[in-house]
Amino acid sequence: PVVRPAGPLEEADAKEAVVRRYFEGVNKQDHAQISSCFTATVELRDMCGPSRGKLRSASASDMGDRCMDFVAAHPDCIVRLETEPRLDRDGKWVWCHWAETGTWSGESCGLKPDGSVLEVSGHTRFEVEKQKGGEYKIARQVVYRTFANWELSLR
Repeated sequence: PVVRPAGPLEEADAKEAVVRRYFEGVNKQDHAQISSCFTATVELRDMCGPSRGKLRSASASDMGDRCMDFVAAHPDCIVRLETEPRLDRDGKWVWCHWAETGTWSGESCGLKPDGSVLEVSGHTRFEVEKQKGGEYKIARQVVYRTFANWELSLR
């Protein structure tokens, strides 16, 4: 059984729905949908990346750009949610486990494709906040993951 946090179920559902909408935007390669899931400024930590978990910030549009660079390199990329987004019992973080598959068949960030298979996975926690007007958006993101050959080539 899933343990739900104390508080209104509607809030938990709304926070989880934003995270699902973000991943749906990635699968649709929809910059506007991806960007709309984030607050104007987002705090992020990539625990496995070159930043080694250093706190960074980006705009909502930058978050969309980052995703679009990735899907330009992997136009057949599909994200599967291995574990559906779930709000933790404290009501602070939405967690999910995901996996991406595809092929590095597109040029992106000046890198030519090498045809390598994309098989990466990870888990991400998202802090989703209620905005003025009642809409929920991702304000913080922490990701633990493996890397695609394209990402490794960017280093």
